[in-house]
This record gives sequence, structure tokens and C-alpha cells, in this order.
Amino acid sequence: MTGKPDFDFRSSPTRKERKDYGLEKGLLFIVLVSFAMVSPCFARKPDTNANADVKALVMEHNKAFNAQDLKGVMETYAPGPNVVLMGTGPGEIYVGEEAIGGAYNQFFNRFDANTLNFKYDWIHAASRGNFAWFAATINMEGMVKNEKRERAFNMSGALERIKGKWRIVSMHFSRLGAEQQQGAEQPK
Repeated sequence: MTGKPDFDFRSSPTRKERKDYGLEKGLLFIVLVSFAMVSPCFARKPDTNANADVKALVMEHNKAFNAQDLKGVMETYAPGPNVVLMGTGPGEIYVGEEAIGGAYNQFFNRFDANTLNFKYDWIHAASRGNFAWFAATINMEGMVKNEKRERAFNMSGALERIKGKWRIVSMHFSRLGAEQQQGAEQPK
């Protein structure tokens, strides 16, 4: 036989080979641990029961709003200083329970209690784990000083499941351009 043998029969690897092997082993370990940590996120499917619960919470909010029941409205929100309500116009940003409660008290002055009728043209809700979100287009009819009014608006929000119940952590509603878009087709 001439030339180099096919196999290296040394009894131990060189220092460089040991270093490369250790680096490869460490990288493989990191990749496997990372995959194990995120794979449950990929496997999680939307909870259809939770989606129905989210839609029910939106309707619960609107029922309490119609009754001008501030306590009922605030029970649909998560407790704490970081909850957010945002409206259409400049300055319609309310952060924390006290500010949001004050905003609803102002809204209550704009319609007669128990006169609102909500028609949900489109509502979509989804969830992952303890977090959910929704978006809706709503037509609302109601009375303002014995005069019938109708408004179309969009509503969206983010929710967190707290002690087994969905609660709003952020909500946004808007009417901007609603009058021009009343006849527009709704998303499917």
C-alpha cells in the first residue's frame, strides 16, 4: 500500500478537532432547546370556545353601555393603570381605569339610556392562549333627547384572560368616514 491510509488511527483527536466538535455540539444543543421551547406555540390551535366568549364579552360591554351602567362597562375591562380606550378624534385617548370611567360618563351624556340597538354587520374574534383580539363593524340606533339617531362605527380590541374570564386591555372605536361608507361591502 502506498499513500495515506483511509483512516487515522490516532488514539485521540487533536486540540482543534476537540474545539470544533465542542462548538458543533453546543450549537446543536442550542438549536434543539430553542425548537423545544417554541414548538408548543406552533402546535397551539385557536380556541373556538374562546372566540365565542370574546364575542360575548363585546356584546356584554355594549349591553352595559346601553344601560349607562359604568360598573358593568368597567367589569369588561382588565383592572389596572395600563388599560387603554382610544376614540376617533384628537385627544380621545384614555389610559387607566379612572380616565376610561370618565370617558364613559361623557359618552353616557350623548344618548338616552336603554335606547340603543346594536346591529353587528361583521365581527371577527381570535385567540391564542390567554390573549385574544376582535374587530367589528356595528350600526347603532338610539335616541338623543327624543330624536332617533343612527351611527356606524368600527370597534377593535385586545383582551387578556384573567382568572378564567376575558377582559379588555385595549379598545379602539372609530366613526371617521362612516357616513360615506355605510353602503360599503363588509369583509367576509
